[in-house]
This record gives sequence, structure tokens and C-alpha cells, in this order.
Amino acid sequence: MPDRVGPHVKLVFAEMARLRVTYDETEEGSGVRRASIKAWRRKNKPGLESLEAVLGFLGWDFVAVPRAKVLPEEVRAELQPIADKLGLTMPQTVTALVEIVTGIHERFPFLRDPTAIRPVRFKGKRKERLTHHPDQHSLLQEAPTHVAH
Repeated sequence: MPDRVGPHVKLVFAEMARLRVTYDETEEGSGVRRASIKAWRRKNKPGLESLEAVLGFLGWDFVAVPRAKVLPEEVRAELQPIADKLGLTMPQTVTALVEIVTGIHERFPFLRDPTAIRPVRFKGKRKERLTHHPDQHSLLQEAPTHVAH
């Protein structure tokens, strides 16, 4: 994958590989065309709506999070005692708050407990792929099962 590909696109392909989800399953589940998703690897940059749809299908939220430096002063003042009590920096506190608000720990228990990872099952059946051409079937069956030396 080229270096110019953004981290969000890399995340999409890493999750597809980790979950063993095909392009067809991703298209069916997200509504984003297979050709569009494949083009993200080399040619096109995804639009926000398409990226959100694919990440959503893969179990991720695409959430805009304010950086600590742009927080209104009154919000910063309310969060500072919490940050101090937990021994966190302000960016870490904002991240924790976003995780709580979005319910990320409820939907992804492995973030709290890595032993809680469960395999993901998808409804659609994978297409059975031939390992050889149909015309070769008769040749393979007629082949001798042993070879004399």
C-alpha cells in the first residue's frame, strides 16, 4: 500500500484482514461498492460518508474528537481535577471521556480485557472457490495414486 494512503484507509484494510472479511461482504454490509473500496488502495481517497459506512460495518465509529488545546476554558477547568485525580494528561483525559461517551468499552470489551476477544461471525456465506479448473477434475481422478521408482 502506498505511503500516501491515509491511516484510516490502512485501518479499513487491516480490519478486513483481521476479521477475514471479503470485499463482497464489505460491499454488502456497508453499501459501498467493491470497486470503490479496492480503489482506495491505489487511486482514490474515500469520502467521509463511504469511510464511515465501511468502518461502521467493521465495528468502528469514526468520531471527531476535539484536541485538548481547543477545548473551551470552562470545559478544561471541569476536566482538570479529573485528569489530576487519575494522573492523566489533558489529551488522555479527553480520549477517556470520548471512549466513555461513545460507549466504546461496552461494544469492544477487549479494550478492557484482551481475553474477551470473540471471533466475529458474518451471516453471508463465502463463495466456494475452485482449486483447479473443472476440466481437470477427470484428469485428477484418473491419476495413479502411487508412483513406482
